[in-house]
This record gives sequence, structure tokens and C-alpha cells, in this order.
Amino acid sequence: MAEQDLAAPLLDDGDAADFPSVWSAGGSPLDGGSTAAASPASSEASDERGPLGAADEADAAAGGLRPQPQPQSKLTGFVLAVILFFNAAGGPFGVEPSLKAAGNLYAIIGFAIMPVLWSLPEAWVTYELSSLYPCASGGVRWTEEAFGESWGMLVGYLGWISGVATNASYPVLFLSYIHSQFFPQMDYSEHNAFVRYGILLGITLVLAFVNYRGLEVVGKVSVLIFFVSMAPFVLMFFIGLPKVDPQRWLETPTGETEVFDDDSLTKNGWFPESYLAGVVWRPFINNLYWNFVGMEQGSHYSSSVSKKTLRNGIVGCFVLVSTAYLVPLLIATGATDIQQDEWKAGSFARAGTEIGGAWLGNWVVVSSGCALLASFFAEMTADSMQLMGMADRRQLPSIFGRRSRHDTPTFAILLGLLVILLLLPLPFGTIIELSNFSFCFNSTLQFVVFGQLRIRNGDGSRLRKSLYVLMLIMPTLLNVAVVLLASYATYIYGASSLVFGLLLVNAKRVGKSWRSLCERGSEEEAEDGERRTCSLC
Repeated sequence: MAEQDLAAPLLDDGDAADFPSVWSAGGSPLDGGSTAAASPASSEASDERGPLGAADEADAAAGGLRPQPQPQSKLTGFVLAVILFFNAAGGPFGVEPSLKAAGNLYAIIGFAIMPVLWSLPEAWVTYELSSLYPCASGGVRWTEEAFGESWGMLVGYLGWISGVATNASYPVLFLSYIHSQFFPQMDYSEHNAFVRYGILLGITLVLAFVNYRGLEVVGKVSVLIFFVSMAPFVLMFFIGLPKVDPQRWLETPTGETEVFDDDSLTKNGWFPESYLAGVVWRPFINNLYWNFVGMEQGSHYSSSVSKKTLRNGIVGCFVLVSTAYLVPLLIATGATDIQQDEWKAGSFARAGTEIGGAWLGNWVVVSSGCALLASFFAEMTADSMQLMGMADRRQLPSIFGRRSRHDTPTFAILLGLLVILLLLPLPFGTIIELSNFSFCFNSTLQFVVFGQLRIRNGDGSRLRKSLYVLMLIMPTLLNVAVVLLASYATYIYGASSLVFGLLLVNAKRVGKSWRSLCERGSEEEAEDGERRTCSLC
């Protein structure tokens, strides 16, 4: 059924024609019969992209933007969906802390409703604004359009900090799966810190090298890993389905979970315990949040693929994310006797062993490694592309826009790698809380940008704008909850990151003013020289 047919009962005739949707072949609200754009700068955008968008062409003419080549990427919609899937989910690996914090029932409810409360609004915002303002810098471009260059730079910085922190969690989680499956009796305190860091360092360097080899390599590897990593869960579904006892899904929290071994910061914060109805809300909310954020990374590919590919990729990612957590979660909780306080990062391998035997548990470990490494590829690619896009827009030094012979931003990758190496010694729960905290500010600013461009200045009807407002309420409240539940140490990290970002923005502004002053002084000297020459003549 056509998208307009679905919208018609809710909207008046004039609004239904330009109702934006990721489902329609027309794509952006500007496609087809749309009569107006979100803003004056976006009114000239079209589906047939040239080297630059309309607003970017004006910037380029003024010397404010380095011209970007016309998209040449060979990515298909399916490959992009897989890459974004590893950005936003990557499979059910890492969901175990939610089961420990909330018990079976509330964890299942959480993973069932999060695609609607968070993923759908995030996908919608990403597709609409990426279609209007295609740029490798993603949300930076949208924010500039709404509030100016300084705010755009701050959004880019916060998104990048969150991304590299998320990337640091993947090798750590992979090591947790190996520990849980093959060395369950060994406590982390028994590990030599230098040996552990050396293993994580080796894994990280190898993955960074794969990213250096280029986007096409990342795409092919990600598709292969997708099938390998999902295969054991398909087998777990068919083997475990006859063993499922639906009564286990209804198990509520025991209220006995007090210590989270993977979160060293649980005891210090405004709400250090945060118990309600037996649920430990701080690790529960943080884990849910971490498992679903990331779909906005599709914006960084918007200048490399067509609108159709971007739309198919985002839609495909939403479908994958909606099912990749819930189905394995139902099988693992319904077909095993793992108690609430026994769940921890890596316990899905134990669930596989109980359901199908040691071979299936070992396969889960292998697939977790593959999936987490693919998530690393996808995240580092998006983060480096964002720095490259910001360098192309002259918001960062041009060195971050330099490309290798594989057409990858070498120095952007190296900078991300440096920050990751600094975060590797931290526990898994600590890393995701730090990542979530930065991302909360970044995503909230992007929601405000969407409100500015599509609600306040958009051309839709009052009903349509009201639907937009309702769509953004729950994601915004979730961001507030993550911030309020953070630890004091995370507040210090977040404040330090924010202050550094503001200093970076102001340094850019001061540098720009100084350069402008110098150029003006040079022009005045040149004019004085011309006048002296004329008087001598």
C-alpha cells in the first residue's frame, strides 16, 4: 500500500501529499509532489545529488567548504542496513546486565518497547534530516543549518566522543565472553592487568587496520560476519523452542541484586541504588540505552549513497534491531534455568551450552567476537567519516580530511584509536555509562535541531507537527533519565568533555576572528600601497 494511502486517514489532503516517510519510494518530504522545504536553504535540495547540496554549493563558492565528490560508493541498501545494524545493535551480546538488573519480565518488556520508543524516532529524524542535508559530518550539517557553525561543531564533538567510547567497549565485552565461557571460575582480579591490556591492544590494532583498508572492505566483512554471528541464535531458536516454559518469562525481580561486577561506579551518584519494584534502574536503563543507540550514524553515509539506498538501509536496520534482541532473549530466558543474579556479560554463551551443548555455547562465543568486531568496524568508520566531514567543512584542521590510498581518513582513524586505547583499562559497565552520558547531550541537541527545522520552521500541518512532538517526548525523557542516574565520576567526565568541547569551539571562533583581522589588515596595507603608487604616478 502506498505511504500516502496510510497517512490519508490521519492528515488533511494538503498535508498527506508531503508526509515524510522512510517507507515510500519518494523518500524525503521534498521528493515528488512536495511543495515546500524545511527551510530556505533546503528548498533547492533534490534527489539527484550533485557533488554538493544547494546550501553547500553556496558555502563552497564563499570558500567555506571543500568540494566533495559525487557519491561513488558501491554500498547497497542491504549492506548499509548491516553496517548500521552493527552500529546500533550487533546482536544480543551485552544484554545480560539488563536481565540481572530487572529480571526476565521487565527486561523482555524493555527490549520489546525500545524499538518503538527510541529506534523509530531516531531512524525517522536521521532519514529526514540526512535527506535534506546530505553530508559526511551528519548531525553537524543539520545543526549548522538550525543554529550556526559553533553549535554544529559542538554536536560533532559530542557525537565523536560518544562513538569512540562505545568502540572501546567492544573488545572489552568480547574478552568478557571468552572469560565467561572458558574461564568461568577465574576472577578478573586474578588477571594480570598488563596481560589483559596487551590482549585488548592487539585486538584493537588489528580492527583499526581493517578500517584503514576502506569502506568497501568493511561492508563485505560486515555482511559475512552478520550471517556467521546470527547463525547460532537461529539454531538456538529451533533447538530451544520446544524447551521454552512461558512461565519463566513472567519472573519478576527478586530484589536481591546489589553488586554489578562490570560497573564499578554503581555506588556513587545522586541515585546510587535506584531501586523501584525490585529493579536496579541505573544499570538497567544504561544497558537498554547502550544497546539501541547508534542508528543516527546513517547520516554519515548520506553523502556517499543515494537517497534510495539510505532509506532502505535505515528501514532494514530498524527491522533487524527490532528482532535481534527480543527473539534470542525470549529463548534464553524461557529455555534455561539461569537465575537473575547469575546473569552477567557473557552469559549468553552459558545459555547456548544449556540449550544445545558445549558446541553451541562455544559458537556463541565465536559469533560474539565476530559481531562485536563488526560493530567496531562500523563505529570507527562512522566516527572517522564524521571527523573527515568536519575537516571538509573547515571546522577541524585539514589533516583529518586527508585520505589514504584506500580512500580512508588516516589521521581521523588514528585520533579515534588513541582515545580508545586510553579507555580500554576501564570495566565494561563504566565505559558504556561514559558513552551514554556524552550521547545524551548529542542526541538531545539533534532532537532540538529537528524541532527547529521540521516543527518550528517546517511546512506541515498542526497535526503533523503535533505527531512530531509526541514522537520526541519519550526519547528526550530517556536522555534525562540516563543523565540523572549517572555517577559522580561520570558527571566529572561529562563536564570535562563538555568544557573541552566549548574551549575547542571558542578556539575555532577566536582563530577565525584573528584570521579575519589579519586578512583585513593585509587588504588595508595593499590599498595603502596602491594609493602611494598612484600618488607617485
